[in-house]
Amino acid sequence: MSLFHSETMRYISLFMRFDDAPMASVILAESGFFDPSRASYADERLPDRQGIAYGRIFNNTLSQWEKISHYLAIEPVKKVNKLMTVNKHRLLTVESRLNEIWKICSEHKENKRFLEEQLNSLMHLFSLLNHFKDLDIDLSMLQQDFKFLDVRLGIIPLSYISRLKDALGIEGYYLSVYVQEKDSAHVIIAGIKKNNAIQALLDSASFQSLDVPGEFHQHPKIVCSTLDEKKKNILEKISIHEFEWSLLQQRFKQEIMDSGDSLALAKPYAILSGKMLRKGQLIEINGWAPLSKVSLIGDMLDKHIVNPVIIEARAPEPEEHAKTPSYLLRPQWLQPFLKLVINYGAPGYREFDPSWFFTLSYVLMFGLMFGDVGHGACIVGMSWFINKKWPEYASFFMAIGLSSMLFGFIYGSVFSYEHILPGLWLSPMEHPMLMLKLALLLGACFIVLLNIISIYNQLKNSLLKAAIFNSRGITGLLFYMALLWSIFELSREQFSSLNLLSMIIPLIVMFIYQWMKSSGSSAERFLVSLFETYDVIIAYFSNTISFLRVAAFALNHSALAIALFTLAATANEAGHWAVIIIGNLFILLLEGAIVAIQVLRLEYYEGFSRFFTADGYLFKPMQLSPQKLKITELN
Repeated sequence: MSLFHSETMRYISLFMRFDDAPMASVILAESGFFDPSRASYADERLPDRQGIAYGRIFNNTLSQWEKISHYLAIEPVKKVNKLMTVNKHRLLTVESRLNEIWKICSEHKENKRFLEEQLNSLMHLFSLLNHFKDLDIDLSMLQQDFKFLDVRLGIIPLSYISRLKDALGIEGYYLSVYVQEKDSAHVIIAGIKKNNAIQALLDSASFQSLDVPGEFHQHPKIVCSTLDEKKKNILEKISIHEFEWSLLQQRFKQEIMDSGDSLALAKPYAILSGKMLRKGQLIEINGWAPLSKVSLIGDMLDKHIVNPVIIEARAPEPEEHAKTPSYLLRPQWLQPFLKLVINYGAPGYREFDPSWFFTLSYVLMFGLMFGDVGHGACIVGMSWFINKKWPEYASFFMAIGLSSMLFGFIYGSVFSYEHILPGLWLSPMEHPMLMLKLALLLGACFIVLLNIISIYNQLKNSLLKAAIFNSRGITGLLFYMALLWSIFELSREQFSSLNLLSMIIPLIVMFIYQWMKSSGSSAERFLVSLFETYDVIIAYFSNTISFLRVAAFALNHSALAIALFTLAATANEAGHWAVIIIGNLFILLLEGAIVAIQVLRLEYYEGFSRFFTADGYLFKPMQLSPQKLKITELN
């Protein structure tokens, strides 16, 4: 296992008979160590295009299988039972059967949707009935358009009731409140029709009209009873529907699982068939594999294929490094940190893998910024809980929790109490200037180390001039070291012309290098070089100063503790402990999350941006697993 690089890769070319290609595809996927070449062979594909046709059938079949598996909640097995090929006829048979099953499932799904819509409509009627349940009349009367009688239902604010009632009385209308709520009332208004004479009064009182639904044509109690009966019938149908769903699941489970096996066996050939190079009866398959697994792939092919298979393996050429996948074989506990690295970008094949460096620096900075024995213990305890549901992330919380506990002992902080345990070294709030100096020292070491890694990456990729002369090369490192030395001498009041010269010379070299790289007129090249050199100075300053946030958050943790105990001191005994508990919970969740984000920001923007190009792609071998089937794009 290579700690700081991708595993050594080999470009493999396989030569075999055309008839053996389907079985070879299955074997390559079974090995779990063959990543098909991403090179395009559009002009040399199979002349009859049968590989493309096979791939399209596979994608159509897989689409149906995914829909059925999701609807019937059928979990496929991890591995196929038997290694075998799936020819075009077999794949078409599976597709036809899945189409039949999906037709049954889709009808069942549509019935479910219809029942759910009925239930939703019914529940909406129940909510509307609440407006009329206290009326002791046949609701159908309120739906009629009387010739001489004007009857209206509605809602108005309570503050308008008295004034509106008096105003309507003058017009010969009667207002009655039948439901009163917190700040509004449901009212019924009746009177002799007078050509809409009261509409202005109702508008001024913010009257909201209530229309009686057509389904309400009896007394509210009878309507409620009718709706209850309908609801009961719908729920019974839904229950029967759920039972029928379980029968469908039992009926088709084995078929769907068998179809998953067939699709898993068909996928490798669906992927490779469009990438194969054919000359007569000879087929060539190209891809990548780790050096340590080349012999394993050869042994597996020899075991399952009778005809000869010729394997040619070679190291990637320098111009192929950008297209060579990175195989990062890392321990299980390092995986959550590796995912955070990949979230920024995948390291190139010849590039330094920052996952170890990222893990150590992230855990260190988190502890520095969030040092507390009690809070760290809670995070460690959280890792045990997380391990049950998301085991792949447990090691992340375990690591940062232990780091927080370690620095909690150093600071002497337990659940924000800073005088229970004697600090092994110092308390941030008692030594703020020392914390700021330590943060700057940490940032300087961080940037120097990253510059060294950047130089290493450039040399590995044969970028000799860049490794020597650019801002991320030796010249940039010399400028930064001179800058640090000059600041130190300035603090001692011993700054000299030698310090100034040590900074100016690297800047001149970087300016000349940028000039030689630039194109355009002399004025354009001068301005570009000048601004690029100026940007180097600003970047080194800002990158270093950014690490002050490490000390700032350590101090902030102590400051929050002081504020917490000050607030708790103003409460009685019961309130005191309530404030302490809630306050610590607030610090743990909110500040802990903010610190985790801030450390990630330092890693990404002050770290990775200095040396990590992140333009590679990860080694993704074909796999023979029904659980990892996805729609495959075939070109």
